[in-house]
Amino acid sequence: MVGSVAENVEELREVERLLIAELKIVNKHIARSRKRLKDLLSEEYPHVVLADGTKHYFRKSELRDLAARLSGDEVEELLLPIVIVSRPDMGEGAMVIEDPVASRVVARLLGLKNCSNPLIIYKPHLAFLRSLYDTVFQVVMYLPLSEDGRGHAY
Repeated sequence: MVGSVAENVEELREVERLLIAELKIVNKHIARSRKRLKDLLSEEYPHVVLADGTKHYFRKSELRDLAARLSGDEVEELLLPIVIVSRPDMGEGAMVIEDPVASRVVARLLGLKNCSNPLIIYKPHLAFLRSLYDTVFQVVMYLPLSEDGRGHAY
């Protein structure tokens, strides 16, 4: 038996609420706020606070090495961690970097000539980036919840 349209809509809303709650659990490692590379370099124990209240620590050696590869403006502007959004709706293994400064930096690290914003990368790119700077990147799970492409990444 088919329920009313109102019942079906309410069921879909409940499923969406449950999916969002699950994404919050999966993405509890996301930084509440990001810090400029310049500021992290001056901290004794460079870190950011995560959504679940714990701290994510950056390796100072990674921060120094990354800064050595960047221009002064990029060191000033780059926010860490670099957020990489997993986008299964864009194809298997597709990920997006939306921050324009981070996109430019990552494209250079990967040796890409053409840097688009947002920058789309794939699993082999992430593996390479993590081999360079394991503490600098955070992968966020994204789930498209509507046909217009709006999704939820918590």
